[in-house]
Amino acid sequence: MELKKKVLGKGLSALIPDSYMKMVETQKETLKAQPAKSEFGIQEIPIASIRPNREQPRHRFRDETIQELADSIREQGILQPIIVKKSGDGYELICGERRAKAAQKCGLDTIPAIVKDVAEDKLLEWALVENIQREDLNPIEEAQAYVRLIESRDLSHDVIARKVGKDRSTIANSIRLLRLPQEILEGLIDGRLQSGHARALLSLPTPEHQRQLAKRIMEDRLSVRQVEEMVGRMATRKRRAKTARTVDQELIALETKLERKLGTQARIFTNRKNQGRIEIRYYSLDDLDRLLNLLGVSHA
Repeated sequence: MELKKKVLGKGLSALIPDSYMKMVETQKETLKAQPAKSEFGIQEIPIASIRPNREQPRHRFRDETIQELADSIREQGILQPIIVKKSGDGYELICGERRAKAAQKCGLDTIPAIVKDVAEDKLLEWALVENIQREDLNPIEEAQAYVRLIESRDLSHDVIARKVGKDRSTIANSIRLLRLPQEILEGLIDGRLQSGHARALLSLPTPEHQRQLAKRIMEDRLSVRQVEEMVGRMATRKRRAKTARTVDQELIALETKLERKLGTQARIFTNRKNQGRIEIRYYSLDDLDRLLNLLGVSHA
């Protein structure tokens, strides 16, 4: 864990002088609204002269989070400069689009910035590192950014992993999320699904299975652990069905219909006398209530 932090922090710390960060800590009260020019390579630049990073991996900025940051800027000032590069008669953002948007929302005309000469092919890399450090990207934006690095710069998973301070397997698993149906991707983007949910869904055999379970996750607010257990049991039951119960395909088909109807695991056990039982799984009290309602069973 220590190594990851070190690698991940290497990028931005190389751009932002340590002396500036020390100055921020000791002179917080003087940084209200519009910080003064300093000798640390930071300058005030007009917000109107800044255009967004065309390689910005983040596509959605929530209005409420921008407002929260704007409120913080009004109270504390801008405690960390944005990073830009010269572009024509203005500037292009490298890092700090949220800060720039929030400062504009506050009505500020200028913003403290560090002007760096960053190569064109590094814009996406720097923006990706900053957003990952701040945990600002949703899982799909992060996966799409990795794909862009692979396609536009021909980078391997190993190289990307070193640049962003993550394991190679993390990069690969992130990109795999893009295989999921669009409805599930939307759930990841708006926060109704977590990455852990999505990774479990990838284990299901068909997109329709994935959609059905994703819908239930969002409706019943199932935890990642609950979903992992459900998927694991489904896989186990499927393996057993292939071995011990392959002769009775009609029974397996009935179980499948029952599971689709109830939205949970169900098994039918029978003996030679054509007697048996039906086993229906539930994973929380809310899940039990849902099943009882489906079966028309009242609590009274």
